[in-house]
Amino acid sequence: MAAMKITLLAVAAISAVLLGTASAATYGVGEPAGAWTLSTDYSTWVADKKFNVGDEIVFKYSPSSHDVVEVSKAGYDSCSTAGAINTFKTGNDVIPLNVTGTRYFICGITGHCSPTEAASMKVVIDVASGSSSPSSPMPAAGPGASNSPPAPPSSAATSVGATAGFGLVALLAAGLMA
Repeated sequence: MAAMKITLLAVAAISAVLLGTASAATYGVGEPAGAWTLSTDYSTWVADKKFNVGDEIVFKYSPSSHDVVEVSKAGYDSCSTAGAINTFKTGNDVIPLNVTGTRYFICGITGHCSPTEAASMKVVIDVASGSSSPSSPMPAAGPGASNSPPAPPSSAATSVGATAGFGLVALLAAGLMA
């Protein structure tokens, strides 16, 4: 019986470690100062972020005023939507970061993206293969969800898996001790 308890505890501990390494972060583009708007400096916003495979970005905006267009580097540099990779128009666009590499997003509304002006609706997202360790992710949110302000800059990435894994270990340990 004791060997079974030890085996169950070991499995729970391994599960917690695996779940913890599989955590991902969700970033609200432009948060906390704003959303996908003309008044956000996206080069400053992205400067302290580290995006990883498994993370996701969320563009929140008024669909009657803006959109989000994923473009090539040339499209980004020239603010051109010609040959767009993807176009999003919901006002709450959740975009998973599934592969490593650089992704380019602009607002396709005339005059909202400028190749030369700093105040321009365009952002570059560099996706790495490592684990998430951003300086200020926002809580996970899906379409229609309300976003709270992000955690303070010293916080770790949103880690639902790690919390669930450690909760599982505590629950099993309590049960085994009874």
